[in-house]
Amino acid sequence: MTRGAAALLLLLAAAAPARAACPDIPTVAHFARALLEREVPAPLPVTTLAEARCAQDRLVALLAQPWGDVQGFVLAAEAQPPLRGVLFFASLRARSGETLDIRYAARPAIAPGIVLHIGEDGRAAMASPYLALLDLVAMPDGDGALARIAGNLGLRLGVVGTPAPLPASAPDALLQADGSTVAALAQLGFAASPQDLLAELARELAAEGRPLRPGASVALLAAPAPIAPRSGETWRLSVFGLGVVSVTFR
Repeated sequence: MTRGAAALLLLLAAAAPARAACPDIPTVAHFARALLEREVPAPLPVTTLAEARCAQDRLVALLAQPWGDVQGFVLAAEAQPPLRGVLFFASLRARSGETLDIRYAARPAIAPGIVLHIGEDGRAAMASPYLALLDLVAMPDGDGALARIAGNLGLRLGVVGTPAPLPASAPDALLQADGSTVAALAQLGFAASPQDLLAELARELAAEGRPLRPGASVALLAAPAPIAPRSGETWRLSVFGLGVVSVTFR
């Protein structure tokens, strides 16, 4: 990270309002700075869901400048209830077939899924196959739900496939690395249908006073792949009845 970006983080931290039951601003700023510099941060001190969500809000506010504006939401949908984070512009920027630097993260990982494109009626008008590129250092405490929420699910980048109509039920999918199967995903590995997940998210957001708006994106993710991507590999997600998305790492 440049000195300018580091200085901006500190300025944003100083300007952010205080909130109760939340890690303090300097702590979250140091966490964000470590992510930007691809270092391992100290875990955020969260012990309740309210603290984890507050920490995520502060982290998102600090990272919106280097990673781009918030474009929607992301759900870790492999279990119920799903865990929620936000999508930055950087989470949706890359298109299928692109080559990306494996050094995007200190501990790179991939989670397969789909991106729902919200229409005027608040429903999923279209969907795209999606590869979420994670940095597991954003969850230094491991797989605990609170750590994942506080670290915005570890989301760093994302690769988006071509939009197509969303099938009536969650389709099966196949995740491969250089042609070898990494995971065969029945119903995309989701614990509920995309329609049910979207409806529940919309209800939660409405209750919080921030309704899901037309044009927003909602990413639904299966569990991260059990192996890390490596330089030179091409990863491919085939979502049957929807399409394909791929990325190559250099």
